[in-house]
Amino acid sequence: MEKQSSDKLICIKAGFFFVILFFWASGVALICLGATVQMKLSDVSVVIAETSSGAPLALTILGMVIFFLSGFGAVAVIKENSLLIKIFTGVMLLVFAIEIIVGISAYSYRDMLQRDVLQRFMKMLDRYGKDKSISRGLDGVQQEFQCCGARNYTDWFRNVSSAASPDSVPPSCCKTIRPKCGENAEATCVLLVLQGCVLKMQMWISDHVEVIGAVGVGLGFSQIFGILFSCLLVKILQENYVSM
Repeated sequence: MEKQSSDKLICIKAGFFFVILFFWASGVALICLGATVQMKLSDVSVVIAETSSGAPLALTILGMVIFFLSGFGAVAVIKENSLLIKIFTGVMLLVFAIEIIVGISAYSYRDMLQRDVLQRFMKMLDRYGKDKSISRGLDGVQQEFQCCGARNYTDWFRNVSSAASPDSVPPSCCKTIRPKCGENAEATCVLLVLQGCVLKMQMWISDHVEVIGAVGVGLGFSQIFGILFSCLLVKILQENYVSM
C-alpha cells in the first residue's frame, strides 16, 4: 500500500514538474515577445507607449510573474510542502482569472480600444513640432510602418506646425525622403505614403497575434493542469501525513 502511494506521488510530482516546465517556458516566451516588441520599436517608444496603453510592457511583466511563479512552484514540489503548494495554486488561480477577465474585456471593448488609439494618435499629431520626443517618435513610426497620419495623410493638414504650408506633411511621409518632399501634398500625393499609421500598426499586431495566441493557449492549458496536479499532490501529501 505504501509502495503504491509512493509510486502515485512520484508520478504526480513528475507530471507537476512537466507542467511547471511548460509554465516556465510560456513565461520566458512572453518576456521575449514583450522585450522584442519594445526593442524593435525602441526608436518609436514614445508613440507606442502613448497609443498602446503599455501593452508590450504589460506582456513582459506578465511573463516575469509567470517565470517567478513557476520557480516558486518547483520549490514547493521539491520540498513537498502542502502550504507552499496551496499558495502556488491560489496564485495560479488568481493569475488565470485575471487573464480571462482581461481577455474578455479586450474582446468586448475592442472597437472602443481602436477608437481610443485613434484619438490618442490624433492628439499626438497636434504636438508634432512642439515636442521633440513626440516629433522624433512620429517620424520613426511613419518610417517604420510606411504610413502617414492617423487615418491617412490628410490628418496632417490641420497641424500648422508639421510643415510650411497648410496642405503639407512631414518628410517622413514621403516614399523617398528628400528636402521639402512633403510640401503641397495634394499635388504630389503620388510621392507620399497615403495609408494611416493606426491601420498599419493594427496590421502589424495581427501578423504577430498568432504567436501571442499560441503562447496564451499553451499557458492556459499549463495552468489548468498545474491546478489539477497541485490539488492531487496536496491530497496525497495529506493522506501520507495522516497514515504516518
